[in-house]
Amino acid sequence: MNNTNNIDMNLVAQSLNQKLMVANYTAASWEAKATQLEQENNQLKSQLEELKKQKDGKEAK
Repeated sequence: MNNTNNIDMNLVAQSLNQKLMVANYTAASWEAKATQLEQENNQLKSQLEELKKQKDGKEAK
């Protein structure tokens, strides 16, 4: 019986480790996506500022 319990606990531990690995992978994927979106957002903000400057320059003429 004790041996069966040990096997069961090993299976539980393996399952939990597998789930943790998946969770870590998922978290890393979301973190990478968030970083990408942040960079894209910054680029778009810069483009918007540049367009505003161009517009202001044209209106001043």
